[in-house]
Amino acid sequence: MPHSSIATGTFSSRKEANRAVQRLVSGGFARNSIALHQHDDDEGYDLEIHTRRENLRRAERLIHDSAPLYVLREKASEAAYTARSYPLVLLGAGILAGFLIYNLVPRASASGHESRRRR
Repeated sequence: MPHSSIATGTFSSRKEANRAVQRLVSGGFARNSIALHQHDDDEGYDLEIHTRRENLRRAERLIHDSAPLYVLREKASEAAYTARSYPLVLLGAGILAGFLIYNLVPRASASGHESRRRR
């Protein structure tokens, strides 16, 4: 692979290492570019992935990311993609939200004006 770089990670259990592999694969990296090596003392695993330099940072983020944070980031990415795909729906939702907020906020000047009329 031209201009190849290696991202690595160390994990205390096979389960944690496999989660990182799954994050990488679901993130678009090829399974055959990922290698797991068990430590000699059976006390953990090293993961390494060969990737292009421009993907190195993303691979490292996926390797060291926690599972809940990864899920949150993926869902936020999906929401942003949907918003970009349907801008009119997003605009309509924004207008509706603005209308609701406008009608829920009490108007101090209107209530003051009515109290002056009653006098």
